[in-house]
Amino acid sequence: MTALSRRSFLATTARAAALAAAGGSLAACSSGRDGRVRLELFQFKSEAIGLFDRICADFNAANPDIEVTQNFQADNVTALRVRLVKGDMPDLVTINADYNYGALARTGVFHDFAGSDLLGRVQPTIAGILTSLGAGAAGENNGLPFADNGSGIIYNKDVFDSVGLTPPTTWAELIEICDELTAAGIAPFYWGFKDNWTGAPMFSSISGGYLTDGVAAWYQRRREGAVSFSELTPVLEKMRTVAGYGNPSKFELGYNDANQGFAQGRAAMYWHGTYAIPAIRSYNADINLGTFATPADDEADTKVVSGVDVALCTGVSPRHPEESLRFLTYLMQETNQASYCTQQVAYPTLTGLVAEDPALEGLNPYFEAGRVATYSDHNFPPAVTLNAYIQQFLISGDVDALVSTLDTQWDKVVKRLAETA
Repeated sequence: MTALSRRSFLATTARAAALAAAGGSLAACSSGRDGRVRLELFQFKSEAIGLFDRICADFNAANPDIEVTQNFQADNVTALRVRLVKGDMPDLVTINADYNYGALARTGVFHDFAGSDLLGRVQPTIAGILTSLGAGAAGENNGLPFADNGSGIIYNKDVFDSVGLTPPTTWAELIEICDELTAAGIAPFYWGFKDNWTGAPMFSSISGGYLTDGVAAWYQRRREGAVSFSELTPVLEKMRTVAGYGNPSKFELGYNDANQGFAQGRAAMYWHGTYAIPAIRSYNADINLGTFATPADDEADTKVVSGVDVALCTGVSPRHPEESLRFLTYLMQETNQASYCTQQVAYPTLTGLVAEDPALEGLNPYFEAGRVATYSDHNFPPAVTLNAYIQQFLISGDVDALVSTLDTQWDKVVKRLAETA
């Protein structure tokens, strides 16, 4: 790996030059009268505001020539787009690596970290999630994965122990467990489908083990018109099956209701990503949680579906490259990443670090072995309102109707995006 030098970090692109020439504040001075360089950290995780404030304060104390200030933005993608229109890229950006990240990366507004020492310390399969979503050019990687999540099945270890169950390794075993729990008078799953996005984690995690040639590769073929959503019929049929195991109130409860109900022991399993664990514990700090990857038909195909919960980015031509690099290097230190992941119940991205929380142990082997797949729903343009369609499918159970709707809406939206690109 080559070092992330000032020369490589300060990319002199035509886009940046045009913005500066137009009077955009990319070229603006952000040094105060005291000579300190002031950097803005554009940050979107509300639950991590305090931690990022501490990290900034510690960095500022150790670097008296720099002052980094956090600017929290809940809807940071919308706010960032507004800033970009004005030619005012924040110095440092945290962003969730989903479709919106990929769309922004493809416009060439982010710095390329490919080949840098900072990216070289990241687990390759995790770094690959970002490139699968989009990049400014072939071979680029436009973000530093800071924290990762895992999407699979959360389970109550005490409930499993009471029935003598162990996590399944195949789909058939998962259905057997559902039947055993039902026979014992225990709800297998606790659902809260009133919030329409809550069906997407199940869709993505089943897809991860079904699309054995790669999730991102399949969606690229879909963009090319080479495949149809009818190929995902087995995924949808599995969703319909497992949605029948659990609380009958599933469409009356939202995400927070379901977190509370599961925390209160009303079911054995909960189909969400690890991001839900802090919320569950907020209702029951003593709950004994475990996780396992959504099992495929063949155990060899099972993967943990994972997304880069927090990626670090900077502009393609930052105002203060050396100072920005110094802060990114500090932020990516093992101690800071471990502190964040411990607090947020997330997976570290640096090679050699593992999640310490006992609830995450079940997914650690998949990360260590590189058996990771990206989220299916992160490949959908927002204009294809996937969450609403999945919610309607879970109500109706009509697989053919969902396949037809997805094919029609996908083709319409992707064609429009291509025409306006």
